[in-house]
Amino acid sequence: MKKKSIVIIMSLVLLLAFSTAMVFAVKAGEMEFTGTEMKLSLEDAKKAMLSSGIDIEAAKITLKSDKAKSATYYERLAGLYRQEAMADEARAAGLSGLVSGPSNNAKILADMAGAYAKEQAQRNYDAAVNKIVRATVDSYYKLALAKERLRISNENVAAQDKLYQNTQSKFNLGVVAKQDVLTAEFGLNDAKVKAEQAANDYTVARMGFNIQYGFDLMQDVTITDSLEEAALSKISLSEAITLALANRNEMHEADFSLKSEEISFDSVKKTKSSNTSAYMNEAVRMASVQAAAVSVPKSIEMDIRKKYLDMTQKASEVELYKLSVANAKESYRLAGLQYDAGMTTLNDTQQIQIKAYQAELSYYSTLLEYNLAILDYEQATTVGTSSGKIQ
Repeated sequence: MKKKSIVIIMSLVLLLAFSTAMVFAVKAGEMEFTGTEMKLSLEDAKKAMLSSGIDIEAAKITLKSDKAKSATYYERLAGLYRQEAMADEARAAGLSGLVSGPSNNAKILADMAGAYAKEQAQRNYDAAVNKIVRATVDSYYKLALAKERLRISNENVAAQDKLYQNTQSKFNLGVVAKQDVLTAEFGLNDAKVKAEQAANDYTVARMGFNIQYGFDLMQDVTITDSLEEAALSKISLSEAITLALANRNEMHEADFSLKSEEISFDSVKKTKSSNTSAYMNEAVRMASVQAAAVSVPKSIEMDIRKKYLDMTQKASEVELYKLSVANAKESYRLAGLQYDAGMTTLNDTQQIQIKAYQAELSYYSTLLEYNLAILDYEQATTVGTSSGKIQ
């Protein structure tokens, strides 16, 4: 039974060694990033994405289009005033029945729509900028995460290699069995395969990053900011709710819809009987807009509270994993000393190192989520990331 276990382990070691060698052979010379090295900080990345690129150009086009809608409403208002002037002239000439002037509500609605469109055009652009900034931070930190995972995986290889070398030395002294050497070698090759996967993931992340920023696919770009713990937002929950209710596009849209619908319904009530389809349809629209005006503030407050909870929860998780990493590394250090002294087994020592490796991977993944949660929370107190509808 013991011989069978040794054969299986040796086969796995050979298979892993062969597959690793094949991966390195494919990568050599074909996956090199070239060109003069470009160093890019997070702030540089934000500036680049906000100065050029498909997304910011689309936002600028939308801004022009929304401003044009504002001009259309003001042109309509000017037309209404011309119509009113013509009606006044007709009345003065005794021809009041030939030309009718616009209603006062029609002029109010056109003026309101023009002012709303003019202001909302800029707010919509600001929301688009928020989305671009969020996407930029997300892609930058994900590349930083891939880089950290490669570093952690390489450190795991070094730790497993040291363990293998120690085991080989123990075997040479006759302290451990050959199976321990094979087990240590398997652990080393397994770590190498994981490191190769991390290297491949990092390469793919770099290519995706280059595409997003409009660089050549294999341009050598080095990000200069690492994935570090950001400070918890200084915006209190109550302040965030107040800001969101004043700034969010959803609130401005709901407020405009309610005010304009009240004016429209007022006009219908003055000209239509309550049993007509026109009146009833307008009444249904009025009820729908009123319901939205009540629900939107609640939805925004709920959104802020959820993002606040997410941010604080992620902060707690970061502290937990930070402690976990420190404890795991210390446990491995102690286990290494115990293994050298023959007080613990190879398998136990390997498992402790694997836990340290996994703890650090989890820490950086949580750190990414935490940093993004802070950004999401703070952006939610501004215009947000959704556009307000302009008719």
